[in-house]
Amino acid sequence: MTQLSQTKKKWLKSIHIFAAAIWVSVGSIMFILHFMKKEIQTGDHLYMMNRILYFMDMKILVPAAMTCLLTGWIYSQFTKWGYIKYKWLAFKWIITIGIIVLGTIQTGPALESMVQISKEQGLTALTNPEYIINDNMHIAVGLGMNLILITTIFISVFKPGGKR
Repeated sequence: MTQLSQTKKKWLKSIHIFAAAIWVSVGSIMFILHFMKKEIQTGDHLYMMNRILYFMDMKILVPAAMTCLLTGWIYSQFTKWGYIKYKWLAFKWIITIGIIVLGTIQTGPALESMVQISKEQGLTALTNPEYIINDNMHIAVGLGMNLILITTIFISVFKPGGKR
């Protein structure tokens, strides 16, 4: 198997860490922004809040997650680490792919629905059962995803479990 040079590994690792930092930071900011909804006083403000959350998700968080996935794949393919040679690395693969899939099938569509409902209903969207379910789910799942991603950062540093 072709191995990356030390310089290429450092660039790849830097990009991977930077993308992970963006992923976790944007996820945290999105979670915190949900608590500003108590201060929203007009339907336009609610709609704009949801548009901002959706924009952050689709234009910043998703590309960062995909960059982590891609750089992780390159790192696994072209270094001694491999894909599942170590327990901690297998865990990172499961978490990364799992969160990307969950975001694709659940949190992304929930945000998209919240944007549409708030656009159509304004401030009364806050009493719409579908909106409430999507909002609560997005808060809970988003918090869970972020806590798991933060855990993977520590796992990447401490590398528990050794070889499989």
